[in-house]
Formats: sequence, C-alpha cells, structure tokens
Amino acid sequence: MSSTPVKVSNGTDTYVAQNHSSTKYAGSDMLEFTNISGKVRYAYLSFARPFPKGVTILSAKLRMTQRFDEVGSTTVTLKKVTQAWTSTKMTWNNKPAVTTTDSKALTKSTQPKYTVWEFDVTSHMQAVSDGAAWYGWRFETNNSTYYRQFFSANASVSGRSVKPTLEIVYIEKPSKPTRLSPAGGRVTALSKPILRFDFTDSQGSTTMQAYQVQMNSTDTFTSPSFDTGTVLADVPQLDLNDTAFAGLADGATIYWRVRVQDDSGLWSSWSDITSFTRRVKPTLTILNPPANEVDEPTPPIIWSLTGGTQTAWQVIVKDSAGNWLHSSGKTTSTDVDYTIPAGVLKWYNLSYGLEVRVWDTYNRESTPGDTSWIAAAKTFTYAYDPTTDPVTSLAATLQFPKPIVKLTWNRSTAPDSFVIRRDSEIIKAVLEPVDALVSGTSYTFTDYTASPGQTHVYRVDAVVNGKTSSGSPSVSVKPESVGIWLMDPDEDVYVQILDVDEGSWSMGEEAAVFSPVGGTKSVRVTQALRGFEGSLSGRIMELPSSLGTVQEQEDDIWKLKSRPGRTYTLALSDISMKVVIGNVVVAPLPTRETIKKVSFDFWAQEVPFQAEM
Repeated sequence: MSSTPVKVSNGTDTYVAQNHSSTKYAGSDMLEFTNISGKVRYAYLSFARPFPKGVTILSAKLRMTQRFDEVGSTTVTLKKVTQAWTSTKMTWNNKPAVTTTDSKALTKSTQPKYTVWEFDVTSHMQAVSDGAAWYGWRFETNNSTYYRQFFSANASVSGRSVKPTLEIVYIEKPSKPTRLSPAGGRVTALSKPILRFDFTDSQGSTTMQAYQVQMNSTDTFTSPSFDTGTVLADVPQLDLNDTAFAGLADGATIYWRVRVQDDSGLWSSWSDITSFTRRVKPTLTILNPPANEVDEPTPPIIWSLTGGTQTAWQVIVKDSAGNWLHSSGKTTSTDVDYTIPAGVLKWYNLSYGLEVRVWDTYNRESTPGDTSWIAAAKTFTYAYDPTTDPVTSLAATLQFPKPIVKLTWNRSTAPDSFVIRRDSEIIKAVLEPVDALVSGTSYTFTDYTASPGQTHVYRVDAVVNGKTSSGSPSVSVKPESVGIWLMDPDEDVYVQILDVDEGSWSMGEEAAVFSPVGGTKSVRVTQALRGFEGSLSGRIMELPSSLGTVQEQEDDIWKLKSRPGRTYTLALSDISMKVVIGNVVVAPLPTRETIKKVSFDFWAQEVPFQAEM
C-alpha cells in the first residue's frame, strides 16, 4: 500500500466581531475569537480541497499557531461551516451558519506564544472526499475574559512557520476497470469464456488483492443471477470454467460487470456494464492438398466452410519449427482458394505447416482459448512425382571471369514450368519454358547468385499438371571470383573491382541497454538483427576481358549509383548476397590514367541466419 502526503498553507481566513457588526477583517495577520459577553468573536478558515474526491483519508491534521502568551485553561472548538462565504465580504451581520455535528474541541492550559494547536480533522476531510459540501471551519472558545488569537494565513514571522497548515495523508482507491473482455456485444464461441479486465491504481499500489464479478441476463443488476463474491487473486481475469456459472447456450447473451480491490483493501467502483453473446463456430475444412503432400512448388490451397458465411480469409505457411514463412494477409473476400507464391517452398521433403483462417459474419472477439477466426491446419511436404518425365543433358558452364553459372538442358516436350535447384534449395520456383528456350528442345538458365569458391550441385525439374518430375540429373560446378563483383543482370551491368582492401564489416543490430533502478545487472534489449554491412574499396582497370574500357566500367558504376535503393548482387571471396549500396565514389589516380579508385558502402538485404527474438 502506498499513500500520498500533502501539506497546504494557502488558506483563506478572516474573523468577525459582534460589537463591530459591519466591520470586515479580511487581510489581518491574526484570527481573533472570544466569548466575552456582547463582544463575541469568531474566526473562519478554509482551504481548497487538496485531494481528489473518493480517496480514503488516513489522517488530516489542522495546525494553528498561538500568537501571544496565555494563562489559564482554554478550550477551542472547531465547527464545520455549512454555507458559502467570501473573506473580503464577511461581517458579523452576514456570517455563515455552522453545524455542531462532529465538532472538534481542544483544551490547553497556560501556553507560551508560538504554541501549536493541532486539531484532528480526519473525519471532516473524509466527508469531503465522500462528496460532502465543503466551506471550511469556524473557531470558537469558551474563554469569556480576553481575546484569543491565532496567526492568520497573512502572518509572517522571521525564522518561523506560523501560518495555518493542513496536512493530509490519503490513499486512492483503484480506478474502475475499463478494459473488459469479451465485451461490447461481441461474440465468443465458448459457453464459459475467460473474462479479462484491467487493474489500475494511479497512486502506485500495483498489486491487486481481489475482484468481484457479477453477471445477469439483463443490464439491471439489482439482483444479479451470478455473483462470485470476493475472490482473492492478483491476476485480473476469471475463468468461468472454475466457477458455478452454468454457461451460455448458443445464441444467448449475458451482461457482466466487475470491480477490483487493491492491497490496502480499497474497492474500485463497478465497471460499466457490458455484454457478449455466444455463437458456435462453423466448420472449416482444407480440401487441397487432400493429403500431407504437394507435387509442385506453388500449390493451390482450397478450403470450405460449413455452418456459416465467410467474409474474410488468410493462408499462412510455416516451417517445421512453427516460424511463419509466408502469409497472404487477411483478405476480405468469399474466395475459397489461394496459390502459394513462388519462393515460399524451397526444399524437397521438408515438413511445412499450413494454416487457413476464416472470419464469419459475427463480430467475434479473441479471448484465451478462443480466436476471433475459425482455423484449420495440416502439415505437408513437397515431393516428387515419378510419372513426370525429367529433363536430360543437364550441363553447367562457368562464365569466367564473371562469378556466374550458366545451365543448359533438354526436354523433348515443353513442361508447364521448370524448377531450378541449387544445393537442394529452390532458387527459381517457376521458370516459364518460353523464358528459358534456346531453340527446339534446348533450354538455358543463368544463376547470378551462387557463392564463389564453393562447389554447388544443380538440378532442373519439370512440372506438368502440378506434378514435379523425379529422377532429374544433377551437375556440380565451382564458380570462381577475382576481386569484387557488383552485378545488375537485369540491366546487363557487371563491375569487377580489383586490388581490394579488407574493408570494414559489421552485422548491424537495433538494441538498447537499460540499467534498472536498484538492479544489479544491466539488460540489453534487441529489437532487430541485420546482415552484413560495411565499406569496400578497390580499383577498376582495363584487362583482357569482355568488361570493356575503364571509361565503360566507370559508366556502369554510375548506372548503379544512379538507382539508390535498388538491389544488386555483391560477390567476393566465398560470399554472394543481395545488397543496396550508397556513398559510391569513383576517383582518378593522378599517376595512372587507365586505373581509377572505387569505394562504396553496402547493406545486405538478407540475414544469413534465423534469429530467435
């Protein structure tokens, strides 16, 4: 439990005199009161309410400082004022009324000046917190022989604090729950869903001690049909399966509300009343693939929904560990088919996960154990089909000095498409025969992304009527790389950079280090991991190759620089990767007309590992 202390001394005060019934005393540095016959005087004091309404007042002390030495026994009584007043306009004739209810009396004997009188006004301030009207206090005394004085809010004594002060310690009750689930008239499929709500204590008491949930068939809670009573818990949720709640029939609506209690025992107000309805989910069935196997890298997914009407759908493909490889995104449509795009299924005989989600016409709300969508799932593998004829005469040719590989093959009849594999991974899922045709039955494909300095095994499969050929031949080849290559095959740009330095390399991370207050260890939070990035430099020169003159090579570099944000292939050593480049510079060497220096920064567009965040 935490509490809030507050101390105020900016009060408003004055006093009135019976024998000067029209005189105003606002602004005086004293508050005078007496019970002398015919000369009665009363003092008045008020403070603006220094706390929010609805709080619990743990203590409230009003402290007044005595102005002069006094002898004898005196009782001062504090009474609550019941009418509004203004200090600058108050006189004896228009003084406000008071009540004797819950008055506070304090007696002292023979006290020196500067004696502090402390009145316990906790009950007064609690009544104010609970909503009672507040107009301040009136000071009276039983002393009928002389005038008693306290310092007023206008008083000032060097080295002393003599003004009236009000010191209060209070605690706030928790805020009423506002985030209820399920709520808003939305729909759940469960007869006994988990009810969730929020707990907020703005004063800092973050521990919930208990809650109470009430439910009813109407929004009138005079006599609710279900009431949990006080449930001790520190988690703001209720699993109705753990209660005597009878459950909802299909189509039934229930209203509910909740309140929470903090660890100081204070209850929040009741939440607003809300409702939800139960609607049993329709049945979703994946029709294709019918078994746990597909025969092509871009298979169609087909499903059906019975017992409901589809309004939207989503198809998700996962790897064997459950990581998402592809999502169609939620699509508002009544379509019941979707084709997995090329590049998603990359491996033969690897297990993939398939999930289809469908949304129906009801405004469903996701709760623990119950999603807002209807789901169906299965696993499958991408397999070959022995009835489809393979390609023949597969060969691989190095395009030295370029680090690229050219494949050629034959097939007596054109298939629907070809699949290109490198080291078992699909690098081209749908290659149209017309795009690969050389002439007759001869076809070709050029791989610009093979890592140099490594031996690669290639295979070309044929796909006919959704089935991938088995028994296709394979070929091995080891591309070589001299220097750095920047390539844009679509624009027929190939730049070779020689005399390369080691450059600067890093693998970027988006992270921050936090040192928690009171903690003994720092915490590093990582939001993202990136691939290689850095800077490289070297030279372009005229060689006995097909790359052209230094000027032609320089022109090619300017072509690359002129398209910021475009993805290129960077090959060097044993690495080939997709990159974007920047800060490209081509500078002349003063002593060599046929050689120029080149430098650039690069950022890989692929991460060479699977990060676990």
